[in-house]
Amino acid sequence: MALKPSLLALALGLSWASALQAADLVTVYQHALDYDSELAAARATYQAQEEVVNEARSGLLPQVGAGASLSRNKRDSDLAGDNTYNSFGYSIELTQPLFRADTWYRYQGSKFASRQAAAQYVLEEQNLILRTADAYFSVLRAEENLATTKAAEEAFERQWEQAKQRFDVGLIAITEVLEAQALYDSAKVQRIAAEGDLAVALESLERLTGQSFPILGKLREDFPVVHPEPNSPDEWVDTALQQNLEIQSATFAVDVAQQQLRTNRSLHYPTLDAFASYSDVDISGSSRSAVFNASSQNEFSIGLQLNVPLYTGGGTQAGVRRARFEVERAEQTLTTVRRNTTLNIRSLMRTLNTNIESIQARKQAIRSAESALEATRAGYQVGTRNIVEVLDAERLYYETLRDYANSRFDYVLNSLRLKQAAGILTPGDLEQLNRWLVETRS
Repeated sequence: MALKPSLLALALGLSWASALQAADLVTVYQHALDYDSELAAARATYQAQEEVVNEARSGLLPQVGAGASLSRNKRDSDLAGDNTYNSFGYSIELTQPLFRADTWYRYQGSKFASRQAAAQYVLEEQNLILRTADAYFSVLRAEENLATTKAAEEAFERQWEQAKQRFDVGLIAITEVLEAQALYDSAKVQRIAAEGDLAVALESLERLTGQSFPILGKLREDFPVVHPEPNSPDEWVDTALQQNLEIQSATFAVDVAQQQLRTNRSLHYPTLDAFASYSDVDISGSSRSAVFNASSQNEFSIGLQLNVPLYTGGGTQAGVRRARFEVERAEQTLTTVRRNTTLNIRSLMRTLNTNIESIQARKQAIRSAESALEATRAGYQVGTRNIVEVLDAERLYYETLRDYANSRFDYVLNSLRLKQAAGILTPGDLEQLNRWLVETRS
């Protein structure tokens, strides 16, 4: 069944967000649809290949040509003397190919090439969905990391200030002050790096959409983290082998190569055309002794024309051998794509299940780290813990917050990657994610 690119923009049909409102995932995707040059290039490639089909089909249809000539002629003859005359003629010819195997196979190959271009276009649509989600959640990830590093910096600064005060009254040694300052300085460096990461993520999003989005909807805390459905790698592999667009494109490439092999073989075959032509020539002129009478000649002919190729210097045989190797190359490429897709599906399934377990474990780790931090702070106040232990507990707590946020974003993106690998990723997946974004205002 031939693939046709979907009208993604019409499928969404959602209004633009106002400047003061947080942009959501679908809004960002709508901008990317209008702006992305990679999708536009894939669309143009598909449309160009559609015209190749029309070009190839034209070789099987009737060909009509017309011509006209006007000339002044002079002839010297010992018998008739000098003759000068004018001639004017016109002709029209119709040719209908009856048997041209190479043209037929070339036409069939162009249709497979068109389906391959369609598959590539739909694949690029899916890539845009994934690239949009990746850019969007990269900004959210960078914002979360920046917020965490800022909180850590503020916490380490407070510990440093407290350490200086306690040192001033002789309660602690200078080494504890230096430990606190070192971690505060390190946190400051991490905060500066996080600000740079956020700026890069925002630039990447703007490059994709042509718009700047200072405020984006945040992923809700109650976003459901569930196992893929079905939770069977074999079933996902089966789906991918049937619907993965890279596999479909590689399959069509094999068909194109096979048709090219048939085309090259058919150059050995004779060609047969039917033709009909009509011509009319008018002649008028004079000689030394008389004036020519005007004359008119017309001719109508109809018939068949047979051409049999006998020898082409070995070029046809070489073309056949080359086409055989092209078929083998396309078949081996298809095998590679199938194997890579199978591996990718199984790897993504394992990664997703790891993401789910990590999210659950890190959620509990946050509670444990928070309790440990509170206990360590309390121990520090009564003198049973030192500043190094407090700083370690602070650092562990904020690292746990950062890792938890990153695990959630990894889960979201890997879920989309799994669907793309299976060939079932659609704009509807973005709409579902959109329901779990919190709309905020500046």
